[in-house]
Amino acid sequence: MTGLDSALNDWLDEVKHLTDLTPKEQAQVTKAGADVFKEELERETKKRHYSRHKNSVYGHMADNLAVQGKDVDGRVTGVSTVGWNNPYHASNARRLNDGTKKYKADHFVTNVQDSKEVQAKVLQAEKEAYERIVNKKRG
Repeated sequence: MTGLDSALNDWLDEVKHLTDLTPKEQAQVTKAGADVFKEELERETKKRHYSRHKNSVYGHMADNLAVQGKDVDGRVTGVSTVGWNNPYHASNARRLNDGTKKYKADHFVTNVQDSKEVQAKVLQAEKEAYERIVNKKRG
């Protein structure tokens, strides 16, 4: 039985090595998904809220989404963040998504987050990034 025990332990060590991702590697995986989510959110924002208004300072909300492979504090922890790159657009997006006394909520951000189609695309992008990392580790 020692042969089987040894083989299983070797296999387990290899699996641990391949699947134990560093925060930097985790961020690569989540950033791939975040890039897909950003594209979908841009598309939905343009579809629902794009206007002809030309703001020379801020631009349009749909054109100012950003992705960072860090958390909101700027640390590489394995998470990636999608959001607007200035507070003006973030505030407008929140009001349009959640509604106020003056605006009826249309939940455009929430709908993109909850969309099974978008979730599948994000998961596929993350899977492909994960497989690239694992294949690179395998050599």
